[in-house]
Amino acid sequence: MAKFRALASSFGEFVNYERDRGARDIGIHLTQKLRSGSERMSSSLLWFQMKGIMATTFPASTAESADSFPVSLSVKHLRFWYLQPMPTYLALYVESLDRFFFCNIQAYVETQWGRGILYLDQQTAVVKVPSTSLLDEQAFRLLLQTNDVKEWEKALGTDQKYVGVCYRDYGLIWHLGTAGDRGVQHELEFWDWQSKTRSQVFIREIDDEHSVVLREHWQYMMSISELESAYPYLEFSQNDDDQSDWCDDDEWQPTAELSDGTVLRGIDAASEYFAFEMRVELNDLGRQMFDWIVFLEHVGLIELGLCEEQFISVAPWHGREI
Repeated sequence: MAKFRALASSFGEFVNYERDRGARDIGIHLTQKLRSGSERMSSSLLWFQMKGIMATTFPASTAESADSFPVSLSVKHLRFWYLQPMPTYLALYVESLDRFFFCNIQAYVETQWGRGILYLDQQTAVVKVPSTSLLDEQAFRLLLQTNDVKEWEKALGTDQKYVGVCYRDYGLIWHLGTAGDRGVQHELEFWDWQSKTRSQVFIREIDDEHSVVLREHWQYMMSISELESAYPYLEFSQNDDDQSDWCDDDEWQPTAELSDGTVLRGIDAASEYFAFEMRVELNDLGRQMFDWIVFLEHVGLIELGLCEEQFISVAPWHGREI
């Protein structure tokens, strides 16, 4: 328990039952860090049941290659957790690895037994905690993000798919939405790497004197069509301002076509990558998202203002289940 508290203490406030009757060892109410440095209580109240496997039972040589870690739990408790309105997470400490692993017990029961758990005629059942489900700082951030998106959907009165995108990019969308008032423009440069398996995106804010990178985005095997799906709130147009600095008028130029038929002319950077520069501004969806963001600041869910450069890296090996 001391190790768990040390791991989780920076993510929220601990909650306990006055008497041990809830079949859950500890709760943590996650906090959201704001731009001002202060914190607000989020909508994420997570309950954990703690278990451990001793090194003598599961030595490191076995644990390091295991797909999952089996834990025997009371069927009575599994029924209780299954019927609760909010999930309970099993936090399993594997002593030989000195790490916590976790799973959503409610979701696990739904997958393995469903309502059949209510009729299961035995005292205990084995739950297998995946070895890929590490309980670390990233896991707490993902748990907070998942619940924050639900909170945004409720505040906005919508459950459409773009709320998650808005949550990820609300700072960037605010910069684009206030561009006119601040006298700035925005450009996007897409690098279609020929010598690497990734593509690279830079989104810059430009005024008469400065150019600042707001977002650098790496993505495995990304195409122009995936660029549009990654940033569905942007309207793209050809930017020819700097083309003459890169190539002669008669030099071959790569092209790419957007979904609306717009053909972008790029630059062959020594066959290492093809660079496509374009102007970007908010489209109709983006302006709707900007209105959402202004409202969410009004009700105190976010704080807005000029932000530092953000970096995003997207690849299959970055995906995690929580």
